[in-house]
Amino acid sequence: MGIYPLDRLIDFLPQKAPFLFVDHVLEVEPLQHVVGTKTFPLGHSIFENHLPGEPLVPGVIVIEALAQLAGILLVEKRGDPIRGYLGEVSRMRFLRLIRPGEEILLRADLEQAFGAFARFSARATVRGEIAVEGTIILAQARPLLQGGEKKCR
Repeated sequence: MGIYPLDRLIDFLPQKAPFLFVDHVLEVEPLQHVVGTKTFPLGHSIFENHLPGEPLVPGVIVIEALAQLAGILLVEKRGDPIRGYLGEVSRMRFLRLIRPGEEILLRADLEQAFGAFARFSARATVRGEIAVEGTIILAQARPLLQGGEKKCR
């Protein structure tokens, strides 16, 4: 677990290595936002045959990392494992290339929860520069909030 006490939340995600794309959880405000990090070292399998000679973190992998991080907010207080699914990706913009070894700061803010769906505004930054930003909707097997909708903004 190391020096990051919130990292235990990663264990609730259904994804496991090599498809787990969250290294550390830095901050969680339940039903509000979550912040974490991911670094892909040179030699990681995501670079294999992806733009040979110019290793870049694929944009779809950054989206998956953001979705996994957002899923951490779906953990219920009793600590049940998460079973969420990517329902929609919209207005996703790629503004900066991400290279091997660069630490990606991931953030997901819950905008709205409705039934079994939750909409997040998501952002990935590298050294303070926005690399990827957009909206992600996660669907889960059971409703996030019992009895209705929550507008978070």
